[in-house]
Amino acid sequence: MKYTQRILVISSMIMLASCSPVRVFLEKNEVTEVADYKTFYVINQYYDKDAFESPVLEDNLQNSLTEGMKGFGFEQDMEMPDLIVRYNTNLTDRQKEVNSTPMMNPYMGMGWYNPWMMPWGSNMGSFRVENYDMGELVVDFIDTKQDKVVMRISAVGEINKPQQKSRNLKTSVEKILKTFSKKIAS
Repeated sequence: MKYTQRILVISSMIMLASCSPVRVFLEKNEVTEVADYKTFYVINQYYDKDAFESPVLEDNLQNSLTEGMKGFGFEQDMEMPDLIVRYNTNLTDRQKEVNSTPMMNPYMGMGWYNPWMMPWGSNMGSFRVENYDMGELVVDFIDTKQDKVVMRISAVGEINKPQQKSRNLKTSVEKILKTFSKKIAS
């Protein structure tokens, strides 16, 4: 009995972890020699624009990126960094169409009769439009000697509630740094 409970708990944790609302994309990777980079500096691409229009999220983002880079063994240097970690955020209004049809029988349409799926209501097959925000975080890793972007990683996620901005931003930074660490390790 305890064994099945453990399996159930572990499988539910894996399922929850895989349902992340943030997707990460490696858009550019031209890193040649990782040993060339020992120092870094984190900057916002638009110095007068806070992350998702929030000074608190801006500070959290700066601190998360700084601590993550330090965790990889890089040293922070404001004067002459080897690598500039430049980021920007974007929040756009979007709409999506949501199907409000109740769960259909998979055998419906193949000639099978199901009395529970009869069109009793007037809203059968109706759709509704739902508004949401699409949040995007783009991080460029810039080689200062070559003066070019050597790696670009972006994270995109749907934001339905204001408090979700903070969670998605934290998840985005974690996933971006994880992708960066995989690419510099290989």
